[in-house]
Order: sequence, then C-alpha cells, then structure tokens
Amino acid sequence: MKKLLILILLVFLVFIIYKSNEDHLIDYMVIGDSMALGMNSYGNKTFGYNDYLKNYLENNNLIHKYNDYFVKSNYKINELNNDIINNKNILYNDKNYSIKKELREADLVTISIGMDEIVDLINNDNLKEFNKIKKKLDGISYDMDNLIKNITSLSKSKIILIGYYNPYKNYNIDVEKIFSYLSDKYSTIAKKYSINYVDIYKIIKKDKTFLPNKLDYHLTSRGYLEIAKEIINKNNL
Repeated sequence: MKKLLILILLVFLVFIIYKSNEDHLIDYMVIGDSMALGMNSYGNKTFGYNDYLKNYLENNNLIHKYNDYFVKSNYKINELNNDIINNKNILYNDKNYSIKKELREADLVTISIGMDEIVDLINNDNLKEFNKIKKKLDGISYDMDNLIKNITSLSKSKIILIGYYNPYKNYNIDVEKIFSYLSDKYSTIAKKYSINYVDIYKIIKKDKTFLPNKLDYHLTSRGYLEIAKEIINKNNL
C-alpha cells in the first residue's frame, strides 16, 4: 500500500512539473496572405519567416503549439476581418478549428497581410501620383485599424504586425513615399492597440537578390530569414 501511494505521488509530481513547464511554452499562430505562407517569387512554397520563427522557438524549447490554419494566398485585409467577425471554422486533420478560439488561446500572433492590395493599387494605370493614391492608402490603413481592433479584442497575446517592403526596382511614381506613408500609419495603429510593429522596408531594400523576379513581389527564403531575424530581435523572443 505504501509503495502504491509513493508511485501515485510520483506520477502526480511528474504531471504537475509537466503542466508547469507547458504553461511557459508558446502557442504560436500565424495569420495572413502569401507572405505568411512563405511563397517565393516563382509561385512555390519556400521556407517562410514563420517557418524560421517556428524553428527558432523549437530549438530553444519555447514552443507548445503552432498553427497556420488561417493563412492563404491573396488573403485581403477585409476578408480576414470578416472571417474573424463571422468566426470562420476550418477542418484540418479531421478536427475543427475556429479563428476566434485560436486567437484567444495563442501566446504569439504574427500578421502579414495587405501586400496584394498595395501592389494592385500601384499597378493601377490611373494612379501615378502619390496625392491620387493617398486616399486609397488611407482606406487600406483604416481597414488595417479595424482588423487589429478586432484581433486585440479577442487576443491578449503578443501580437506582431509585419510591414511591407518595396518590390519594385524601377518605377515612375514615388513608391518610397507610399511605403513610408503606410509604415507611419501602421506604426500609429500598433501604438494605438499596444501591439508590436516590425518595419521590414530597409532590411529587404539592402539586398536586391531577395527579389529575383521583377514580375513578382515575393521574396527568396533568404529574404524571409531576414524578416524572421528582425521579428526575433525587435520582440525579445
């Protein structure tokens, strides 16, 4: 009887230690568009910033759970926002996941979305001047504000909003002004909702090989690695 009690006590202690360690591990959720997928400039899935970040957390024994269930190509800001409002559910490996539940349970959320809207806007032949584009940019930042408001109403985790880079090597409008303007807007949104904003403009600009295909805005895996490094360095991970 005494041996049985000791065995039960040992099992209980192991369980308590396990649960204590588990409570300190991170549930990491990535949401967004093809950047969050790690798509390269030739339409193939490569090692994205989220994959590097996941590996970093695993190598440092910091991760409990990872999910990228709510990531897809051409995901628009308003579309994601509507999915949150309507609590979108998906089936993955015969199990249902709801976006609200995943956001509530996450300890770390990275968001990259909106590049498709920006590229479509810049490629519009009727918009060649910053002053003509500015109202459209204000609309995009307004949509982003609503998205972040809804995310932070559900999640008290560490939320990281990732900015944009300039995918154009040569263009006849003031593209830098566009991305600088949006970066300022997003930085203000991040402060408003007490989340972290990671500006990636300069780190991608420094190496042209990160964007090998002039007809596509996606990065190489090396480019995504630089984003992952910036996320880690700027967020004390």
